[in-house]
Amino acid sequence: MSDTFSKRAWIRIVSFSAAVALLLLGAGVSGYRLMSRYKNTVEFKYQSALNDLSDYVSNIKTTLEKGLYSNTPAQQQPIFAKLMTMSEGAKSSLSQLPINSEQSTSIQKYLGQVGDYAFFALSKLAKDNELSDEEADNLKMFYEYACQLDMSVGDMAAAYADGSVDLGSPMNLKGNIESLGNEVEELTLDGGFREMNEGFTDYPTMIYDGPFSDHISQQKPKLLDDKANVSESQALVIAAEFAKCDRDELTYTGKSEGNLPTYNFSGENIYITVTQAGGFVDIFQDYHEVQKKTISYKDALDEAKKFLLDTFRGNFTESYYSISDNVCTINFAYTENDIVYYSDLIKVGVNMQTGEIVSYCATGYIMNHTDRNIKQPKISQQLAQQSLSKNLKVKSCKTALIPTAGKNEVLTYEFTCTGGNDTVLVYINCMTGLEEQLYIVLENPNGILVI
Repeated sequence: MSDTFSKRAWIRIVSFSAAVALLLLGAGVSGYRLMSRYKNTVEFKYQSALNDLSDYVSNIKTTLEKGLYSNTPAQQQPIFAKLMTMSEGAKSSLSQLPINSEQSTSIQKYLGQVGDYAFFALSKLAKDNELSDEEADNLKMFYEYACQLDMSVGDMAAAYADGSVDLGSPMNLKGNIESLGNEVEELTLDGGFREMNEGFTDYPTMIYDGPFSDHISQQKPKLLDDKANVSESQALVIAAEFAKCDRDELTYTGKSEGNLPTYNFSGENIYITVTQAGGFVDIFQDYHEVQKKTISYKDALDEAKKFLLDTFRGNFTESYYSISDNVCTINFAYTENDIVYYSDLIKVGVNMQTGEIVSYCATGYIMNHTDRNIKQPKISQQLAQQSLSKNLKVKSCKTALIPTAGKNEVLTYEFTCTGGNDTVLVYINCMTGLEEQLYIVLENPNGILVI
């Protein structure tokens, strides 16, 4: 009887072990599929950013070359306007790549100065002033660096184009990067950009005031001043609470350094970063597909406002929004004492099927929010309105603190106007009565944008 029992017990143990093994195998396969799907989504994002960066840099090079041969305001103005757009696009694409920010500071500085130079030139041409010989010569310098950057980024994009190497992994890439000479080396994406970045270390400081000053690239996050650092485990708790998930559903993926150091976490179709100082959530993204749109923009706006009120206990004013893939992304600016602070921006994305928050970016708010000493306007709204074109009819006005090209801020009256069939925003300096900015509002069923 004892032998029979032993055999039965042995058979049960073997059967149980086999069942457990099958369950573990099934869980492993399921987990692998989930990770593979997440990896593919992130890799596609990285690949798109690298290709977009290559396209933007190529367009900058071509536009600068045209600028070398243009000699009249009518020709120069559209060239400088395009340069502003291309430089902003390139900076945005570069910021989305999985590289340490320290490996791209000089490249970011170059792209920023191209855009700032274009803004400076447009402003001067708008006042019927010609560019000096020295100012015009800077186009040649910009072009020479654009040629170098275009070749390097183009080679990098081509090397990753076949998808055999993941941009987000530490695997090696063999490439012939022009800034390294003719020698072929094994590089990671981070290493490749480090070499390119070093090629820009001798890039000269521009001599113009404001937009070209070096403090732009040295900006520190003002909200984090004097904030104590949180630990990785504390950041995980913050991230899980924000994402409304259990801690074990998130995986720590490393740190980002540079001007805004963060702890980075990922989960099933989720990416989230938490600042090392202060423990603020900087970026949150839920990559789950939204099948259809069942709520309106107004409903999405209400959900976003509730979310911001619960998160910050402060006031925010909505401005522009866009709808893409059934997600409504709304831009909000911090508002206090009836002043809108456009530097303190937060973007909130709302799932238009469920009303859930699926994306969030507080980088602008974290970098710029601080206590400010706002002076009383020297001129009245009525007097400022006299600076507007006679072709504009005022619909409304509010007070706004706006960033300048030199990364300073000015207090303005924001006039919302109509001109013909256009809606126009005009910003008049509250101290001088001069026009600071002008935008044309574009509105369609998928959002409100400005140009």
